[in-house]
Amino acid sequence: MIQLKNKLWGLLLMLPIVSFSQTYQWQWAKQAGGLTGSADPGFSYPFDESIRDIAVDNNNNTYYLATMREQGQNLNGVTVTNYGLSDLFLFSTDCQGNLRWSRAIGGSGNGENAWHIELDNNGGLYIMATLYSAADTNDPSSIPIHFDDTHTIPPYTFVDLNTVDPGYKSAYLLKYKTSDGTLDWKKSLQGNVNYLTRLCDVQMMYMDSSKNIHAIIGLSAGTHLDDLITVPSTFTSSFQYYLVKFNYNGVNIMTPSTPILLPITGGLNAGKIDGKVNMVYDESLNRYYLAGKRMFPGNTSLEDFSYGNVPFTKDAYLLAFDGSNGTELWRKELNSNTPQGSMDDEIHSIIKDPVSSDIYISGRYFGQGPTITFGSYTFPPSSYQGQTPFVMKLNADGAVQWTKMADGITSSNGYPFVKGKIALNGNEVAFAKGSWNDVWGSYSMVRANGDLADPLLVRLNKNTGTVIAAEDIQSNFQVQDEFTAIAVDKDGNYILGGLFHNQLFTSPNDGVNTMTVNVAGGKSQSFFTKYAKSACSALSVEETAAQAGIQVYQNPVQDILNIKSKEPLVSYELYGATGQLVKQGNFTLTQEQLVVSSLQTGIYYIKLKTKSSTVTEKFIKK
Repeated sequence: MIQLKNKLWGLLLMLPIVSFSQTYQWQWAKQAGGLTGSADPGFSYPFDESIRDIAVDNNNNTYYLATMREQGQNLNGVTVTNYGLSDLFLFSTDCQGNLRWSRAIGGSGNGENAWHIELDNNGGLYIMATLYSAADTNDPSSIPIHFDDTHTIPPYTFVDLNTVDPGYKSAYLLKYKTSDGTLDWKKSLQGNVNYLTRLCDVQMMYMDSSKNIHAIIGLSAGTHLDDLITVPSTFTSSFQYYLVKFNYNGVNIMTPSTPILLPITGGLNAGKIDGKVNMVYDESLNRYYLAGKRMFPGNTSLEDFSYGNVPFTKDAYLLAFDGSNGTELWRKELNSNTPQGSMDDEIHSIIKDPVSSDIYISGRYFGQGPTITFGSYTFPPSSYQGQTPFVMKLNADGAVQWTKMADGITSSNGYPFVKGKIALNGNEVAFAKGSWNDVWGSYSMVRANGDLADPLLVRLNKNTGTVIAAEDIQSNFQVQDEFTAIAVDKDGNYILGGLFHNQLFTSPNDGVNTMTVNVAGGKSQSFFTKYAKSACSALSVEETAAQAGIQVYQNPVQDILNIKSKEPLVSYELYGATGQLVKQGNFTLTQEQLVVSSLQTGIYYIKLKTKSSTVTEKFIKK
């Protein structure tokens, strides 16, 4: 199968317009990770390795946010930088999974956390991160938090718990260059803080169509955010929460608008280190949605959380509030009639339809009672009890449009640890998760009793919830492997990431060679894969060179490739014969020259963009 796909790809490269089977298939898979992990014998979302978020730019380059533990750190076998016990790990690939760059964010200790990335498609990648430095000048062996190779948080000098030091700042909005992963700028969200007041709850952000970033941030006592926020001195072990919009200008550091104090008491602390709280924004309605759970990670107690002095009483919830003043519009809580602290009810993911004000959520509940409710809505009756994964569509008023649960399970117990994520792709919503016994429509995932999760992708019609198809990845017995992130590229293909512990793609029908972890620590590794119906469109041609008025000469070429266009050129991308990105850059004139003397002899493709055209031309390097 792999040999056949390689032959097809070679043929496609010779065609002026790329075509491909419209049947989804696994195209490739790769891994990243280090040797160690959490002390927990099982998997821990906050502290073990997995892919946390994925974003795809307009050129189908993909960006990943992951975690990486110490010792033997590598990206598909290539050694990568690390700084501490557990670092955040950013990296980018082209549309074929070839590495473009990688970036470790971290230092001594285990205090780096972020769950989301955003792209402005103008060369910027954004992260809102909590980075607790453990670099003390009293300990020369400690390593400062590194944003990249040259930018760091300065070490602090510990005197006592109340002494202010710039090295204690821990809440940051970061912008990286998508071209090479270097830090473009950093913005500290805190003012002067000491060892205690550096604590914060910073993880949620959403980028709107104008590339402004919306965030909910929880801060301790002090004056913060360019002196726009003053938190009373009583907030030393808890937070005040604010809604903030950071205004985008495409060049300089984003400036925050006037923050809105949100009527939150208790807190969102339960989600601050494991990504259990998520936010989306509806621009047309100026409305925010907050979805998550109240369970402390690895615990059986629920966080006290009230909004507008009205407490939440269940674990999983969805809250809508006005963007002008923070006033609550409506709320829903998931009630499965399980005992408080059962850790079984969760909302993992929330997304908004880009063409309407409909929203979609995914999660799970433990079904054992006669009725399961979400606000005033009652879930359809189920043919089984136990762990029940679901996807739900709601309108802006919170009215449920449809709910789709797994149609059944093939063994006596559902899989309890899934952290399912969803993504919209044209007319379908995709649910990426882990399971070993789900039934969705005509698809049944059959694994032996006692097995653990394998990655599972379920595709539903976004208007009706009807199952379109499902696909899993097989692994070896009694090993936990899951999808934890999903994105869609510009061609409607899926990019997915997750965690695995030993082997993946063990079935000969997967079409991808079996992948085995390349470090021997027994803990999870991150993996990323492409599930696609079309070949890479980085080499596709929207029109011919003659139609666009573009000439590329001499061909074959020795040293200088000349390019002439009827309108100013904007950019170029140079690809090798197998589709790997070799070089890229910007143009401004109607006549440009590209030095190719350093290229090896062979066939290359150059993708040229003007304001109105995109053309790919083949040339031979002598």
